[in-house]
Amino acid sequence: MSAVSVMKKTASVKKQITKKSSFVLLILFLCILFSCSKGGGEKDSFQMKLIDDWRFTYKRSFVIMSIKANGNWESQVREKDRFSKVVGKKGEQRGAWELQENNKYLKITVESGDKFDFDWEPGNEYRYEISSLTEKELVLLRIQSGKKFVWKRIGGGTTSSSPGSGEEKLITTQTIDLDPFIINLKKRSPYSKDRYICVKFKIIKNLDKPVKTPEDLPEKLPVHPSLRENIMFYLSSLEYSEVNTFDEVREVVSKLEKIAEPYYGESLKELNLDNIIVAGSRGSLEEFIIQYPEQMERFGITPPQRPEGS
Repeated sequence: MSAVSVMKKTASVKKQITKKSSFVLLILFLCILFSCSKGGGEKDSFQMKLIDDWRFTYKRSFVIMSIKANGNWESQVREKDRFSKVVGKKGEQRGAWELQENNKYLKITVESGDKFDFDWEPGNEYRYEISSLTEKELVLLRIQSGKKFVWKRIGGGTTSSSPGSGEEKLITTQTIDLDPFIINLKKRSPYSKDRYICVKFKIIKNLDKPVKTPEDLPEKLPVHPSLRENIMFYLSSLEYSEVNTFDEVREVVSKLEKIAEPYYGESLKELNLDNIIVAGSRGSLEEFIIQYPEQMERFGITPPQRPEGS
């Protein structure tokens, strides 16, 4: 075989090897790209589920934290009085957040803001294990102590679509108003002062099927009469000392939710406390009921007269 033939054959073999190598490299590159894009998609999905507004309640205060897509967060701390009325903002904080180890941990960096009796202090970093993340809540575990922090998603009754999708939020809950209650609290002795608990509740129930607009909501069924009777019976068994702090009122609401459960089953989301006053005089009673003019006659209170033609 001549030298020219050998050179041509060698060049042909090298060309074939180069083509095969390029093909193998292309397949390998596509596999890596697919693998990375798949993992990134799962990560992005988890991140998008985390990006929202969250609420954490502690003592008589609650924290509203907004987790943003740019890796930052902002929070406000607000304080309630003993009857669940928000009295004002205590301060605010801001910082950065980061998911770690395939979304197993959440690192919170507090960059600036006010100092509270809550867990975070400006200038510090905190690492939490993500116990669970659902449509309704985020459960975090403090690494050092194992202390659990349950954050509730604000507006958790709706399921939002992806940003920029143009889709509307779905309505997944329905609110049922209960008429106000004015109940004479139990007295420890015949000489104790008469006191009344004046409350207004709302039943929040989950829909069997989400709807797009309020017009699509199912017809509200009337509140079962025995539910009102059971609520009245329970409230009338309470003494003033059992409803004179915010924590005690919250415990009362929790027990009332258990009373309402048999009437709504698993569809009951929560019993929402709309208004409450513990009154010790006729004037206080009127201050409460005047907020609901349609109920004034039922409680024997004459609505204020309006000038003719108004």
